[in-house]
Amino acid sequence: MTRGLASFERALISGSSPYDRYLEGYLGALSPAARRGLDLFLSEETECSHCHGGFAFTDSVTFTTLAFDEMPFHNTGLYNLGGDGTYPPDNHGLLGFTDVASDMGRFKAPTLRNIAVTAPYMHDGSIATLDGVLDHYAAGGRTISSGEHAGVGSRNPYKDPLVAGFTLTAERRADLVAFLEALTDEEFLTDPRLADPWPR
Repeated sequence: MTRGLASFERALISGSSPYDRYLEGYLGALSPAARRGLDLFLSEETECSHCHGGFAFTDSVTFTTLAFDEMPFHNTGLYNLGGDGTYPPDNHGLLGFTDVASDMGRFKAPTLRNIAVTAPYMHDGSIATLDGVLDHYAAGGRTISSGEHAGVGSRNPYKDPLVAGFTLTAERRADLVAFLEALTDEEFLTDPRLADPWPR
């Protein structure tokens, strides 16, 4: 059963999004807004592509021509309970495997392919929308003002320095969202070979 599941998962390759067609030379596949969003995504201003790079838009995929043999983990300042960098119980990320304090809240960066249809977001599903995710990264970490998870994520001592925050106008923010939406592969999402074999 394990081999069967692994074989099926290896067949789940998404590569027909508007972005992919754009790379193949169909320049009209991306709207002007999505092209501006691509430039913003790749810029040092937002730092998105440092953790969400390569063909899978992640740094957590191993392949034969990979420059470095590692799978990085990142703390994005999603939590900062008590101001000491703590994440909620049973939600400590890499720390649970290494017992190294600085690994608190460090998780692999997921792929951004089909991100517009995979809400909720973050490793624990605690952000409901793409706009909420952009709020989080623009602030350089999430602030939770009250309750059991209260804390200022931007001050998390273990936060990845790439999560530094940024300021975007409403138009440039919309461009970035347009690019993220252009990573949606409708052909992949509607492929009957990948459908539920036992529909209800």
